[in-house]
Amino acid sequence: MGSTPGYVTVLVALISSLGALAGVWLTAARTDKRSAQERDDRRFEKAKELQEERFAKFLVPARRLTSALDSPGSALEPLREAAAHIELHEPDLADGPVRAVLDAADRLLLVRRRNSAGSQVVVEAETEYRDAVAAVRSSMKERLDAA
Repeated sequence: MGSTPGYVTVLVALISSLGALAGVWLTAARTDKRSAQERDDRRFEKAKELQEERFAKFLVPARRLTSALDSPGSALEPLREAAAHIELHEPDLADGPVRAVLDAADRLLLVRRRNSAGSQVVVEAETEYRDAVAAVRSSMKERLDAA
């Protein structure tokens, strides 16, 4: 019987070694890719949670404003503070719907201080304010849904 040439044995050993190394490399690459994807998923979820928190911190004082108008002190301060956080992270939202809420709140506070609570101008200002809050809430919900 004939024997296998030496170069064939070396060639088979070399191919086997390269196959094993390629398998290890592919497994490591897949593990790295999976780890990177998991890290990106965690970052995305954290960013979305922070966005939800910023929006909620704005909407809570926005909803409480009308009842806080009769109390002493600045009823707008919590609203402005919450708007500042949105302005840093969502400037286009801050320049649009959030600004509309702040402007409507300023107007409502001004007319409420100058007129009785049941006057037509106060009722109109309250309606304008509620509409602005509804619009900003809708814009925030759209952003959260799109994320």
